[in-house]
Amino acid sequence: MSNRKSIAGAVAAAALAMCGVAQAGTADGLSLTRPNYLQDAPAKKPLGDLLDKAGVGKTLDDAGITIGGFVEASWTISDSAPPANAITGRYFDFENQDLTLNQIDLYLERVVDPSKGKFDVGGRIEAIYGGDSRLIHSRDLTNHHGIYYVKPGENVGPDEQFDLNQAYLDFALPVGTGLKLRVGKFVTLLGWEVINPTLNAFYSHSFLFGYAIPLTNTGFLATYVLSPSVTVTGGLTRGWDVSTTDDNGSIDFMGQVVWAVNDKSTLYVNLLTGKDTPGDNDHWRTVIDSSFTTKIADQLSVAINGTYGYQALGGSADNAQWYGLAGYATYTISDMFSPSARVEWFNDVDGYRGLGTNVYEATLGVAIKPLPNDKIGSNLVIRPEVRFDYANDRVYDGGTGYSQATFGVDAIFSF
Repeated sequence: MSNRKSIAGAVAAAALAMCGVAQAGTADGLSLTRPNYLQDAPAKKPLGDLLDKAGVGKTLDDAGITIGGFVEASWTISDSAPPANAITGRYFDFENQDLTLNQIDLYLERVVDPSKGKFDVGGRIEAIYGGDSRLIHSRDLTNHHGIYYVKPGENVGPDEQFDLNQAYLDFALPVGTGLKLRVGKFVTLLGWEVINPTLNAFYSHSFLFGYAIPLTNTGFLATYVLSPSVTVTGGLTRGWDVSTTDDNGSIDFMGQVVWAVNDKSTLYVNLLTGKDTPGDNDHWRTVIDSSFTTKIADQLSVAINGTYGYQALGGSADNAQWYGLAGYATYTISDMFSPSARVEWFNDVDGYRGLGTNVYEATLGVAIKPLPNDKIGSNLVIRPEVRFDYANDRVYDGGTGYSQATFGVDAIFSF
């Protein structure tokens, strides 16, 4: 009962905080692709300033190389009584009343531009240390004890782990309007939410992120600009969250079409299909994923993400399906405050993705930049949120409840 009172107080406090900010600002704080609350931070972040002072910043700039990263920490409390303090259905925010070091991220990147009509080489290498790494390992790459996928609540290895999140090369080729080839390990094209918290509106993640799609893929992709408004990508990968050792020796096809409908709206359509059941080269898994985003006004951006997945099982087992929708809205009140809302429904009645029922959630949160005009402080973002989950079956409170409510907050410092 005390936890429920804490949640109620948190909900009220968050609502008052959102309603109490009346002055509208001029800062947009949004991109057409994703709300990125750090994009208005200084071009030279603290690490860049240090590299300049060390005398290597100009050399890196001249080479087009960027080095950066961020630190994220969080805390979540649930009104339910989750067994082993593992909040049901959650992904990175599954630890109840436990201060978590989610990610210390460091990357080195060189971006290539195929439209320049000349050969160029770039890429990105990105490493993460923290609690989130337990949940994003690909097979036989920086995993622990031979287990590459850890479900939230399982205790495999230390709480904080290392993960090589991305490691790829990009090649710009002077073909037509410009062709880009990517080879290596990269975050998946599917979905709206991503591993990198600076590109999401909320600390907690959708069911679609945690249960409907892979996190990373390893292989190659080719990207070509068909017209000023249409870009296509296609390639082959080793499967869902697979890197050095494959599940079954089969490959997947991954494709994407991006249509810039106008200067305010963009449509993404993704396809991933292949034989992804471990040790099974006969039965296909296919996921179709689409997102649409638009700016309704200069300060208001909305998005919708829909996913459908199908797994052929064969034998006497029925084929499995999972599907859902998530909607997002973000409004930038000022340089300091950007409230967001998310509603979602996810169907896993067949139980193939681990939930076994219909689940729904609604989340309200606000991204706060407490020092938006300070050179260093503008890199800090604090995101409190309140969330309510509901299921058609008793899956919460150790299988005794239909619902749960949580309050969570994370802090991100980009460098």
